[in-house]
Amino acid sequence: MSSLYFKNTLQINQPFSNNKSPILLFDAKTLDISQYNLPDYLSPFELQIINRRKSVSAKQEYLATRLLLKYLVITSHPNMAGIKPCNISSEFNLQTSKLALHINNSHTVINTCISHSNGFVGAALNPTKAQFGFDIEKISTKRPFEKLAKHFYHTDEIALITKPANAEDQAKHFFRIWTLKEALAKATSRPIAKLLSPNVFTELTCSQLNASSAVVGKFDISVVSEKSTDWQCSLINLAVLGRAIAL
Repeated sequence: MSSLYFKNTLQINQPFSNNKSPILLFDAKTLDISQYNLPDYLSPFELQIINRRKSVSAKQEYLATRLLLKYLVITSHPNMAGIKPCNISSEFNLQTSKLALHINNSHTVINTCISHSNGFVGAALNPTKAQFGFDIEKISTKRPFEKLAKHFYHTDEIALITKPANAEDQAKHFFRIWTLKEALAKATSRPIAKLLSPNVFTELTCSQLNASSAVVGKFDISVVSEKSTDWQCSLINLAVLGRAIAL
């Protein structure tokens, strides 16, 4: 049964395509932070957070994920069409372990999910508060994935990773298992530390959640959600993003 999780069943729309449950994917490296007046796009709270980021790449990923979330709000909620991006604030809720968007001058709070890895980012809204999570990780043969797996993963997972003869396939298996674990942690609001050693395929079956995955370039993406939902990924570029939020 675990072989099903290694099939690339997650739909990736390229170029951007509207759908009911979109996860937007974006190359944050295309953002030149110096070209933007950040107070126009980020709330005071978000400005505090991005100013704490030391590296340019960390600032790019933070700004990109917030712009994607605000794009989704503005384009999917007709009553939000005229709102300024800086009046939408993303804040982490420690009680629910969810990143939530707060809309100024209203009681609207929207649960979200984001992920980022090596400049490639993703963002999605979860207004119905369904069990949902996704994760992005760069597939790299340079990381000591076999050593990490033997230290953290379940023995059955280790066997799946070490079965292929070449390092490339081993890395693909390692990172697929990793993104499934991270996505499941987000969907169920469980700490990732508690999902490292259990067999993720057993956990997915017990949770009665759907899992789908894909490879985009050098990145592995997994989505875990309630079986009644149909999450799809769409690649979006700076031009499309900019038209909606006046970048």
